[in-house]
Amino acid sequence: MAAPVSPLMPAFSRRIVTKTVVCLENSPGYYLLPLRRIELNRMSCLLTDPKTVLAVGGSPSDLDAVRSLLVDSAAEDVVEAEDIEDVGSMVGVRDDIGCVLAVDVDESTFVDVYDTARNADEYVPIVVYATVEESLVTAVSQRSRCRFLPRSADAHALEGVVEDALAAYDSDRNEGADSAILETLLAEGKLSMFAKDDRGRYVRFADVPYTADPAEARGKTDPEVFSQRAVSEAALADDLRVVETGEPVRDKLEEFTGTGGEYWSESTKIPWRKDGEIIGLVGYAKDVSKRMQYKKRFEEERRRFDKFASYVSHDLRTPLQIIVGALERAREGDEEALDRIERATDRISEIIDDLSALSKGDTSETNFSEEVLDALDIGVSTTEFPSLLESVWRLDSPETATLEVDVPDGTEIVAETETVRPLVENLLKNAVDHAGPDVTVRVGTMGRGFFVADDGPGIPPDERDRIFEEGYTTAEDGSGTGLTIVSETATQQDWELAVSESESGGARFEITDCPVVEPSTTKTGEPLSLSTNEDIGDVSVVGEASYDPDTDAWTVVGNGRDIWQDIDEFHFVYATTDEPVRIQGRLAELDGVQEYSKAGLMVRDGLGADDALALIGATRDYGSETLWRTRTGDNAESIQYEEPYDAFQWYQLVVDDRGVTLSFSTDGEDWQALDQLPIELEAPYHVGLAVCSHTDDLTAEARFENVTVHELDG
Repeated sequence: MAAPVSPLMPAFSRRIVTKTVVCLENSPGYYLLPLRRIELNRMSCLLTDPKTVLAVGGSPSDLDAVRSLLVDSAAEDVVEAEDIEDVGSMVGVRDDIGCVLAVDVDESTFVDVYDTARNADEYVPIVVYATVEESLVTAVSQRSRCRFLPRSADAHALEGVVEDALAAYDSDRNEGADSAILETLLAEGKLSMFAKDDRGRYVRFADVPYTADPAEARGKTDPEVFSQRAVSEAALADDLRVVETGEPVRDKLEEFTGTGGEYWSESTKIPWRKDGEIIGLVGYAKDVSKRMQYKKRFEEERRRFDKFASYVSHDLRTPLQIIVGALERAREGDEEALDRIERATDRISEIIDDLSALSKGDTSETNFSEEVLDALDIGVSTTEFPSLLESVWRLDSPETATLEVDVPDGTEIVAETETVRPLVENLLKNAVDHAGPDVTVRVGTMGRGFFVADDGPGIPPDERDRIFEEGYTTAEDGSGTGLTIVSETATQQDWELAVSESESGGARFEITDCPVVEPSTTKTGEPLSLSTNEDIGDVSVVGEASYDPDTDAWTVVGNGRDIWQDIDEFHFVYATTDEPVRIQGRLAELDGVQEYSKAGLMVRDGLGADDALALIGATRDYGSETLWRTRTGDNAESIQYEEPYDAFQWYQLVVDDRGVTLSFSTDGEDWQALDQLPIELEAPYHVGLAVCSHTDDLTAEARFENVTVHELDG
């Protein structure tokens, strides 16, 4: 393998460092400097074998003699330079010259030849074939890649020296090209490539986004570089096994958890051999998260189908029990029992509709309203939380139980009702079943989620993991599927589910990472103008922003590798305020240069590269996006909604005491919240328009229309 080079060198026309030691036989030994460099200004030179010797100096008869001596050597031709200036011209333009032969030159002429050749090709070999003079021999010995051979040496000696010089130059040039190719891939290939020594320590590591810094990784093993202990230790074990056995590892799937969720990569590792000995390994890893996420979704849908029958059985049991009990009362003349039967049969109908839609993932043949269908078409639907709690409680709970709803009216969960209802229903039913008919259940919001707590006997800590297992129950007539449904629903939605002890000593279930949106109580205040624009982070191309008052439109051009995890590079046009604030507008056009090129509305509490922020906008290929960094110094997270193109173009961002609320609209008037984030922002707030190209060297351009920014009162 060719020796790699510094990633600071440019991708092309770079100087390549290689280590080659040339030993010549039948010579007094003046070949110097084993550390050599080759400057490759034209990669096309690799298409030509450097087997031509450029001769300079000597008489015509001397040059004829040289040609005859080299007729059977590796040199295919010997060409003559008319003078020293001609040496520079010919070396500079001819790719086939692999050696300069200076015949019968004195010290001064040799120095001129050397300087001229070096200006054209810094490291072409120079062989001096002349009468021995101490000053000349000394001058040759003091200069790199030069060899002195006395005229008294026999023909085989000259032939050997020239052949070795040509071979060394050809080898160095090819090794340099290999190194340039490898380093270009390492530095700019956007592929996680690496080389490790025989102890699994990184000696080269590609500089790609979202991975460790190459300089910090150098000399360290995976467990010393990455925080995912189990995965990194397994990777090190693979490294050592490849070195020990010589057997490669190909396309090994590795799963790990990072900011924003689960990720997968496939790694390939191949023994690194030199002269037949294994000295380490080389390899690459590719991100296959998208593929695995799709596979996971498929498996989840299949599991949902497999569970369908048991879910139907469980969810139908409660209303059926109500009907059976109420029928007896109805026969005795209790008219209110008929109302309970009617509500229970309505609930059965709802369950059938909900579960049918949930299992199929298809709303085309449902009886949902147009409003709901519009939301579902773009992957967004909401559930009015307080009314759902009241309706579920009214149907399933005994009259002696109490429900305390500590949730503001109008609060919504950004999820389909058929998803939320079974989860809420089973949490409330679990509280009644295990805490008794006199239970008090309290439901409230918390950050990005909600909780359900009761005043019953609670759940012992050593049983809290088991309660979500299918079939686990402590009730005599329980089926053990209620909390399993809760767990399955949370997992399918990527919500977090936790159980702990309530303030009264009972059970407390928390659903977090769940978009719960409380209504706003603020009023529109003074308008603000977007008056400042600048690049955030270490962008490669300067961005710009301009406003056209005739069309009420902003055009924003931005560079930047990304706004995600620890990367924060984009162009920003903004206003600054100490008050709660709202910005809204239409993203009319996004001319992206990469699939994740993005533009949107942003708020942040500073202009540093790792400040807390929130953004709502769109990517080029993956639809709308919400993006946030909860607190300064954290990694940023994001969600892409992958809705149909142009499903909506209007976005709104509100900062107030609820947090940061991110909403969309199809017309700029009726707004639907996507999320409400507990971002730890500190005034002053910088709010405005952001554009990121998601590339190193290109810019993306976005057009925003009807943008308004207002401070909020109250």
